[in-house]
Amino acid sequence: MYEIKTVEQTALAKKLGGVPVFHDGVLKCIHIDRDIAILDIEILSENNPRLQKNTVVKLKLHEIKSFDFSATDDGNGLFIIHDLDIRKETDGLHLRMESIDGTINFIRFEHIELTD
Repeated sequence: MYEIKTVEQTALAKKLGGVPVFHDGVLKCIHIDRDIAILDIEILSENNPRLQKNTVVKLKLHEIKSFDFSATDDGNGLFIIHDLDIRKETDGLHLRMESIDGTINFIRFEHIELTD
């Protein structure tokens, strides 16, 4: 089951009036420091009618338990996001990100912040 209620409580979702769509965006960069990961993602306005222009958002994931990431620099960022899901599982939250080349990346964590 998707943990939409968690994302709905973030500052960006409240500003937009709903959950943003992370479809065909670009992962610009990722910072991992101890148990926090910060992902800078550009959401394309053409795929999210709530946005007037492309918007870079920060996903701040707290209490990282594990992650598996690989990237290919396409000149615009680390990779182009085809699909991004956040699910609540019994052991915490799971972020699953698929690039357009089919590469699957994931992070297991406990809490999320979403800002622009």
